[in-house]
Amino acid sequence: MTTAAQPAKSKALAPNRSVLVPRRSDWAVGPITNGKAKYTLPADWREGALHHKISKEKLSSIAEQLTLLYYSPPGELQDAVRGFWALCWELAGGLVTEAVQQAEPKVSAHRLLWNLPVNLSLGPKNPANDPGQAFDPDTVPDPETPGRRLLDGASDKLRQLEKEWDLASERASGQGEFSEPALWHELTRLLREARQEADRTARREDGRLLYRPMTEQWLIDGKSHLRKGTTEFLDAAVGEQRFREERLNAPSIAAHKESRTVLAAGKATTAYKGKPVTLTVTITGEVVHHVGERHTFTFFDFRGRNRSITTLWEKIPDFAALTKLATELAPHLARSCLSHLVDLEVADAADWPNDDIEMVQQPAGERCVYFRAGIEDIDEDDNGVTVDVRIKTFAPNGSSGPGLLRTDLATIETALTARP
Repeated sequence: MTTAAQPAKSKALAPNRSVLVPRRSDWAVGPITNGKAKYTLPADWREGALHHKISKEKLSSIAEQLTLLYYSPPGELQDAVRGFWALCWELAGGLVTEAVQQAEPKVSAHRLLWNLPVNLSLGPKNPANDPGQAFDPDTVPDPETPGRRLLDGASDKLRQLEKEWDLASERASGQGEFSEPALWHELTRLLREARQEADRTARREDGRLLYRPMTEQWLIDGKSHLRKGTTEFLDAAVGEQRFREERLNAPSIAAHKESRTVLAAGKATTAYKGKPVTLTVTITGEVVHHVGERHTFTFFDFRGRNRSITTLWEKIPDFAALTKLATELAPHLARSCLSHLVDLEVADAADWPNDDIEMVQQPAGERCVYFRAGIEDIDEDDNGVTVDVRIKTFAPNGSSGPGLLRTDLATIETALTARP
């Protein structure tokens, strides 16, 4: 029997109302796993892996609301939610829906959404720049601008779908508002168009369940694989030129290396479990200095430990420009930190763990960032909960700054040393 992309053989069954949720580590049903084996993958990928464009965590939040609202009173909302569910059932295909019916808990909305072929991308295991719970798109070269990359058609529609869900999740002071029929109609439209875009590019071969791997979007640096995403990867020659241009007459920033002065701060607020929460992030001079040495062309220190990919902020001529960037990013970083904590779903805000927060592919206004932060204090009093967070680093992600592989950085360092 082949893993053909056949339509579902039965009308969509109602999602299970059980509180039991499948384990996320055991997400794939047999037809999806078997479908992966139908393709011959690059040797360095070994058996390969399936990557979710919209993360399992985000799909879980959709599944929870879908299951709840599927059983809402008859009317426009119920019709809209059931229309979305019926489309998911259709796009999953007969083999997947049969497997979802048989797995425990039976007919799980979580498992069906986790196994939608249009949301899965074949690639190598454990890429070095895996975005975690952030959106992980397939991308293609921009035919109009060499070096630039664009989301492919299906990923663009799925990204719009995720944005619609995020907007709904932010309503009602962060508690979420999902009972508007228009939301579910929009999700249905975008999911249908994502499937149409995927099929239009003829990327599903011989009626197979999964779309073929897009090998062009993957790089390897030694043993580490990387997905290009929307990052512009510079080769050594172009990178060397950019370093020379931006380092010309660069001032020293050494005086800020150990500065504990707070140069930027941002706040975010929400209500959690009925209590007001205020989260404040701070960025000190030494952190701004660190970002300069690790993530700018102007001040990059080649003596530091280089990762598989290094992304760099462009056009940072001095420390003042880097401080301005930190000031602009701080409120966005505060919102990302607070959203992360809220998503942990602990019993009380005062119980949030004092663990470091590491986030990738985070939207920050017009930019996209990676950042790492440490929770300094969580305090509760009669006025609510306050959370103090110290940012430890921030770097560009996606199209917000170009990237260089470790091997190309080594080549550039040699060139700069030989010919200052």
